[in-house]
Formats: sequence, structure tokens, C-alpha cells
Amino acid sequence: MELPGEGRGRGVKLLYFSDNTSGHNQRFLEKLSEAGLQVWFLDPTSHEPPRGWLPPGVKWVRTEQTVPRNSDPATFASFLPELQRRLMEISPDLIHAGPIQTSGYVTALSGFHPWLLTSWGSDILFRTDRSAEWEQATRTALSAADSFFCDCDTVRAAARKFADIPDSRIVQLPWGIQRGLFGPVGDLPPGEKYLREAGTHVFLCTRSWEPLYGTCTLLEAFRKAHETDVSLRLLLLGNGSEAGKINEFIEANGLREVIRIFGPRTKEEMPKWFRLADTYVSCAQSDGTSISLLEAMATGLPVVVTDNPSNREWVVEGHNGWLAEVNSSDEFANRLLCAARLKPEERNLFSERNRGLVEQRADWDRNFPRLLHMYEKVTGIAVGKYC
Repeated sequence: MELPGEGRGRGVKLLYFSDNTSGHNQRFLEKLSEAGLQVWFLDPTSHEPPRGWLPPGVKWVRTEQTVPRNSDPATFASFLPELQRRLMEISPDLIHAGPIQTSGYVTALSGFHPWLLTSWGSDILFRTDRSAEWEQATRTALSAADSFFCDCDTVRAAARKFADIPDSRIVQLPWGIQRGLFGPVGDLPPGEKYLREAGTHVFLCTRSWEPLYGTCTLLEAFRKAHETDVSLRLLLLGNGSEAGKINEFIEANGLREVIRIFGPRTKEEMPKWFRLADTYVSCAQSDGTSISLLEAMATGLPVVVTDNPSNREWVVEGHNGWLAEVNSSDEFANRLLCAARLKPEERNLFSERNRGLVEQRADWDRNFPRLLHMYEKVTGIAVGKYC
């Protein structure tokens, strides 16, 4: 780990504290480094970042202790003594921490100020109900934070049930996408063009194969829809703990020829895979602003997603997509058939609406400076260049 003062030597010294090396965190770190901040990334669940994951200019904090992924708040709190040592070494101007009940909770316990708390959507919309421990960790983090970042109105309202956060201390913007990266025109994945065989309709799901993301609901919905329309195809990108269930379902129902499974794709590959599809589908039980939803909309795809407040901020039934009741394979099957029956002129209209909506509201480059403004507000230090 580099010592304070090494590297760029300009801008706010930021400790970015999280519990995963996801694409979401990578996007934040890239923009923060581009903006001229000195950035340290701390993830106590990992000894090393994935190869090629750490953006240029960002310093990885190697920890002595590791905490298991998906730990409860009390287990994650065992990292507090080491966090305090790292704060002494780095002496940051600001901590940016999240999710709420892990990195956010431990930052609150450290007593450090100023710091910004980030919600990941599911942390406050889904996990707070697990137990009194999770609820208390949520309240502790939100009450201690100097500012709060969220990606949608739904998360903002949920946070205010736990703490009286003034508007002046909230920065809200979608976890957006890079301008021009996703669109309907461009290459398809090499060797996969056969998936667009004439007369078929390809649904794409890019969510992880975990219970939260409703993969089993999706499979059953597709099976029912395929009984009505044999031209339907389903493409799954991802992996997760339910891989065994997915393969068993496909074999038991004789769907191997119409459901294709691929592992996770790199962020550079993803635009090609979205272009391969006719409709995007997600049966997630809980979401903030879903990045994959925005990527699909930017590509011009109609969408079929769970009917929840966060998705209703982006999708209007029958206008640019469809909404289905959580865990209802019957409703999702019905919506899949609606998407497959769109006439070409209707599909073009849906595509124009979705691309326009993302361009207007989810431009990562245009929105990101609002986070930098909040950094300036809570630290009193100019953060450097806005990108």
C-alpha cells in the first residue's frame, strides 16, 4: 500500500470502503480517480482484487484480517480495530462507505467524520427485515453519516424511516451508464449469431443466480410462455448458488434447446450481448435502480421486470415495457408473451422511448459531478476536476 502523499498528491484523500469488487464499485472508482481524487479502496472480504479490476490511480488497501462475504453486521464489525488502524495510516479527508449494514455500519462505529453512506438498494429495501440486529445496524449507520447517496426515490424514502436526513445532505442519482457504450447498433458476440435464428424471440437475463433475483420464477414463467409460443428463447448470463437448480429445471422440462446458459461476461462484452436480445427480463425480488435495466433500455430493448416502486420510476406498463408481480410466474409468463407479440412499429416506439429516457436521466458522466459537489460540501475541500 502506498503511503499518504505518494501518487498524484492532489485533490481530496478518499477512502472508499465496501464489501465487494463488483462492477458498480469499479464504475465509482474509475470516475473518482479521473476526477483527481487520491483514492484508496478497502474491501476486507478480499485479499486481492480480481485481475485487471482495480482502476488506474486507485490504491488497494491490503488488510491483515478478512471478513466472510455476506456477513451479518456483528461479524463485519469485528473489522473495526483494523479499520481504525488504516484510518491512522491513510488519514483520509473523507470516507465513502456502503452497503449500509457492513461497511457503513463499521464506519459509523469508528466515529470518523466526515463520511458519506451509500445504499445499494437491496441493503435497505430487503435486508433490514432480517432481524433486529440488521435493523439496528441500518439505523446506526444512517444516523451517523454526514451525507447519504441513493439511486432512486424508493431508497430515499426508505432511508428516512430510520433517520431524519435533510435534503441538503442527500445526493441522488441513478447508478448510470457511460454515454454511447450501449446502443442498438454494433457487433454481436462472436459465434453466437445463431441465437437470432429467424422467427424466434430472444429474452435476456443478466442477473446473478441467487434467490434475490428470482431465477426460479423466471424459469417457470418462461416454461409456461414457451408452451404457448414455441418460438421463444431465453439467454442467461451469470452464475451463482442456484446453478444446480437451473440446470436441473432445464433438463427436467426438456428446455436445453431453447434456454442457453453462459457465464458472466466482461463489461466490454456486455453491449454485444444486449444487442443479441429482443427483450430484457428480470424477476428480482428487490431493486434500487438496476444497472442492467438501464443497459437494456439504452440498447433499445423493451423490458419485463418486477412491479416494485424502483422499477416503476423507469417502466410504464405497456408504454416502454411491462411489470409483473414479484414471484408470480403466471404474471411474468403473460408479460413475456406480450413482449413477443409486439408489432414492429410498436417495438420501434418502445425502443425510442427507452433510449431517450436513459439519455435524459441516466447519463453517468453528466450526473456524477453531483456526488463530487457533495464531497466538497461535507469536507470543505475542492475535489479537483469534474469529469
